[in-house]
Amino acid sequence: MEYRAAIIVSCWFAVAVISSVYMWVFGSKLADIMFGVFLPIGLLILVAIIVTFGVASSFELEKKGEAKSSSDLQDLRSKLDVITEEIEQIKKEIEK
Repeated sequence: MEYRAAIIVSCWFAVAVISSVYMWVFGSKLADIMFGVFLPIGLLILVAIIVTFGVASSFELEKKGEAKSSSDLQDLRSKLDVITEEIEQIKKEIEK
């Protein structure tokens, strides 16, 4: 989970830095504030939101996969125990 949090934090940090620099450089030079400043920054924020929920939802999917693989491992272990017991019984019968 740590690297996913790092991805989300770095994405939002990059949006903050890019937006600040963009407003500082182009804020006073552009005549149309709506399309010159707010639209590009709004698109950056939209991308950051998409990245945030995309990374967070992939974590949820992986967590469900881990639970399923854990139950699969339990099934395999129980089957392996049964097979081991059968092998022990066969060994005892061979030794007789």
